[in-house]
Amino acid sequence: MSEITPYEAFSMVDIRVGKVTRVEPNLEAKKPAYKIWIDFGPLGERSTSAQYTVLYKPEELLGRSVVCAVNLGTRRIAGFKSEVLMLGVEQGEGAVVYLKPERDVEPGTKVF
Repeated sequence: MSEITPYEAFSMVDIRVGKVTRVEPNLEAKKPAYKIWIDFGPLGERSTSAQYTVLYKPEELLGRSVVCAVNLGTRRIAGFKSEVLMLGVEQGEGAVVYLKPERDVEPGTKVF
């Protein structure tokens, strides 16, 4: 059995740019979170539950480009179907900054 290299492991994760189309509070979540719907162009629209409530109001996320892992499987988070992982970085306790491309790109564009 051959060992997987770090590069091979990274390339197994399908990371894409999407555009946020809808945001609602996820009232069932234990920690404050949003239900977020994201358009990935040819891959269609997918949803996620994400804890971006400290730094962003729902209307501030609408229309924004975001970076997401799209092939990690579907999970139910507080009763909501989460199909992608919206990538972000922590900025202080509970404050998450979402990752975005530096320029506008088409929804569904692959990150490498």
